[in-house]
Amino acid sequence: MADLAVLTDDVLAEILLRVPSPRDLARASASCASFRRVASSSCFLRRFRPLHAPPPLGVFCCYPAGRGGTAGSQFHAALSPHPSAPLARAVASSADFSFAFLPPPADDWLVRDSRDGRFLLDRTRDGSTAFTEVAICDPLFRRYRLLPPIPDYLAASVGNPYVQRGGDGESQSRSNEIFLASRSHDSVNEEDPAFTVIWMACCRGKLVAFFYSSESQQWCVLSPPEHYALSTRRVMGVRLGQRNHAHGCFYWKVALTHRWLVLDTCKMEFSVIDISLVLSGCVMMFSNQITTLESSDGRTTVVVSDVFRSDKRCVLYFYAFMYFRDSWQLLNRVTLPEEWGYRFRGIIGSAEGYLFIKLDHPKENLNDQSERHVEYFSLDVKTMQLGSFCRTTLTVSEAYLYCGFPPSLLLPSI
Repeated sequence: MADLAVLTDDVLAEILLRVPSPRDLARASASCASFRRVASSSCFLRRFRPLHAPPPLGVFCCYPAGRGGTAGSQFHAALSPHPSAPLARAVASSADFSFAFLPPPADDWLVRDSRDGRFLLDRTRDGSTAFTEVAICDPLFRRYRLLPPIPDYLAASVGNPYVQRGGDGESQSRSNEIFLASRSHDSVNEEDPAFTVIWMACCRGKLVAFFYSSESQQWCVLSPPEHYALSTRRVMGVRLGQRNHAHGCFYWKVALTHRWLVLDTCKMEFSVIDISLVLSGCVMMFSNQITTLESSDGRTTVVVSDVFRSDKRCVLYFYAFMYFRDSWQLLNRVTLPEEWGYRFRGIIGSAEGYLFIKLDHPKENLNDQSERHVEYFSLDVKTMQLGSFCRTTLTVSEAYLYCGFPPSLLLPSI
């Protein structure tokens, strides 16, 4: 075997850029000091990360407040035999998922979103559950940035927004939806990685939306489309927290219709599209019956969950499109295990060609508190093979699929 010492760092970097996955890079860098030196350099990591999607490492769960108590949150790492389990354990032991590094008191902060290794949290500001104080956090490096408040001239267009998220009194209720948009790798730099935050609210007969760019450090207005599907009654039923994302676009199902509200974050434009053809014959009671995921060929895969069936089974229909106004192609139809029919609680996310499914407590364990648990499974979209991912024994109000790189392959995101 050739002596690695004769290979320059540039040559080693070209070799390591071609490893199949972040898991393989982590194993390679742990086996050799030369690999570790190159793989941990900021120059290499800035090249590696756009080429490889971060693997799924676990589920971040938010728990409702108990009687007289406060709400909480916890990271549940992927369990063996899932291939991400070793990396997940490394992240769990290194990160501060309690967010104790945020300005006190810690109980005031509520987790609202997670993307690209960052978390978005907020807390009420001056008693307002709409115009909250917002923090963008990096739990691995224990860094955060507080966003400036939305200017008064923009806030003036928001009138009596509907509650989007209930909770234990004022501290956990929210009448806004605020989330992170995927960053552009072209704008990422070592000193100041860029991010975008979207703020939305449903008011009487209209949607109001703003976005904040860390590059401009300003809030700007987003203009939702004027469409009869967004009338007063239907806007009230738009659950902004139940959104899907793929290739830079966010999708919400408009209540009482077979339409999507779409936000293209590359153009920062809204549109409304008709999806009635793919929903025909399915009873759509909840927004999370539709899920999107990214395909490697640039197409978007849409998964429709048909759960309200007379046979009590859960059937997933897989469609694909390149542009959402194109005709959609039916790819597959999958019937989930019979015992899952009553336990299926939706798909919480997708990564690396897998869907991540939430299952409620098994029926036989409902009367035994020690045996009650919520399970998360992965479904390989290509092979349709199911595998265990992780579990929790607590009641979950919100669950976020957490994808990220191991600590050795990370740069600060804030």
